[in-house]
Amino acid sequence: MANIILADDHALVLEAISHLLTVEGHHGVRTAASVEETAQLIADGPAPDLILLDYRMPDMHDLQGLLRIRDILPGVPVALISGSPGGAVASAALDAGAAGFLPKTMTREELLGAVDTILSGGTFEPAPPADGTLAAMLTRREYDVLRGVAQGLSNKEIARNLALTEVTVKLHVKTMCRKLDARNRTHAAMLALEFGLL
Repeated sequence: MANIILADDHALVLEAISHLLTVEGHHGVRTAASVEETAQLIADGPAPDLILLDYRMPDMHDLQGLLRIRDILPGVPVALISGSPGGAVASAALDAGAAGFLPKTMTREELLGAVDTILSGGTFEPAPPADGTLAAMLTRREYDVLRGVAQGLSNKEIARNLALTEVTVKLHVKTMCRKLDARNRTHAAMLALEFGLL
């Protein structure tokens, strides 16, 4: 049994992965909702055997959060979890010293296997994403807007957070709903959770 710190700012995802690692993986899991909370858990102890960070948390700032946590605990593997299927982001993360890149689209068995690989001293890199996957269908900006929708933010709030106009956000929501075949923004957020995009 390993001691794992899992950080994700989306409560439902955090709960689901934590439950999987605890019940099926038989690991001890402490959870955080940000890089800052992760750093605090490390300071409080005990030292973890593995740290899993959501790539899209607000205070991750791309790979800066990964580098910060690795600086705090240089001997402990730090892997990223993400709604993105991998590709260039996964390569950049591994180049920056991540012990793995775990897409949220993985099956339970694949996720547990990836964690075991990393805990055994290995590195986990996902297979290249297949064209046509839901994650590949969305642009980076549409993904950012979808994330805001899933957090319950209004178009105005999303626009402010992403430095966009409200009209642009509305257009992204419309396009995103069409790509996901969603009836409305709420349905889009539900589909995103169901398919592990967030």
